[in-house]
Amino acid sequence: MKKYIVFALIAVLVLSLFAGCSAAVEPSTPDTHKIGIATYNIRDAQIMMFKEYLDKYIKACFEDVEFLYSDSISGGEDMMEFLTLCADNGAEGIMVFGTVDLIKEVEFCAGHEMYLIRPSGTSTDAVFDAVASNPYFVGEIGPGAENEYGEAEKMTRALAGEGKRYVILSGGASRGNEMHRLRTLAMLDVLQEVHGVQFEQGAEELAVVSEQTTVAVGGLELMICPGYLEGEAARKAASEVISTGAYTTVLSAVPVTALADVLDAAEVQCGVIDCFSEDNYLGFKSGRIAYVAGKYQSEIGPGFAALYNAVTGNAGVYRVDGRAFRLEQGFWRAANNTEYDSMYALACGAAVNAYNCEDLYSVIKILTPEADFEDLKTLTENYSYEECLARRSS
Repeated sequence: MKKYIVFALIAVLVLSLFAGCSAAVEPSTPDTHKIGIATYNIRDAQIMMFKEYLDKYIKACFEDVEFLYSDSISGGEDMMEFLTLCADNGAEGIMVFGTVDLIKEVEFCAGHEMYLIRPSGTSTDAVFDAVASNPYFVGEIGPGAENEYGEAEKMTRALAGEGKRYVILSGGASRGNEMHRLRTLAMLDVLQEVHGVQFEQGAEELAVVSEQTTVAVGGLELMICPGYLEGEAARKAASEVISTGAYTTVLSAVPVTALADVLDAAEVQCGVIDCFSEDNYLGFKSGRIAYVAGKYQSEIGPGFAALYNAVTGNAGVYRVDGRAFRLEQGFWRAANNTEYDSMYALACGAAVNAYNCEDLYSVIKILTPEADFEDLKTLTENYSYEECLARRSS
């Protein structure tokens, strides 16, 4: 079994560092609520960003919560080992970042009376419908299919142009990752449109290829490189392609931090769908990154609040006609260094967050008795940079 890391409660935090919590009412429940955090890569910049929010901010406002983190989960066996560990340690809820088999995972959690939520992700309609009626599946918060496709479409339009040659990093599209499939499909669709060509092999089929695939038609040339870049084989393969100097533009459905040195040396233009991390901040500064559509640190706050409602006895209040909820929470986007700079402080703030504790308390039933599902929905779906900035400015 892989080693797993248990992070104990932080007993005391310096109040001046987390000013957003200082005026809030503390939860009244004396019991400790253990919550498992299932991660696809504990060292991924996005996961580290979410972890910092949970450990350094949420714990200061919810002192009755303890988090149990997985190591990197690379397959179904790893996931089930971690869920078993959570059950053995008395976990009441699970936040899943990067599901492997959601149907099996929800079934296991229900059998051990653990609530499960996807706080930042997109499932296929078929998979979601298969688990939506299970009372231990709280729900899913994520961009949704339209946003996943739409953000990749916007990014590709911003970077595509005559005379350019492309590398598409499709991540887990070939392994059933619906988010990556939709992003890759959008890239391919837009490139056909911009360059006025039609692929011999359909874009739907190309989006999920499991091996490196070259496409050349008319004046358009591109290489699709599948696989998660934290894996050595996928990283090496993508590095070799980019290093040839034959391509001008990289369009990525996954983080490109692992390719930073290669991208710098090749002097290519890179757009990525990822997060507002320090890595991407530095990438903009160096010129390596030209476009980011990203998630931000505190966006998982509403997902935590929904799971906290469930483990404190109010799961049923936040269901829709007896089914798990499905809420939209899309991306912020920056097309230049100035835009990224203006968003970065709110994206990664320690004292001022896009979703702070007062926001979360307002949708938690044991703290705000009049709170209901519509309050949670409204808070969650007011996710844009402008909406978040307005909340902090009010």
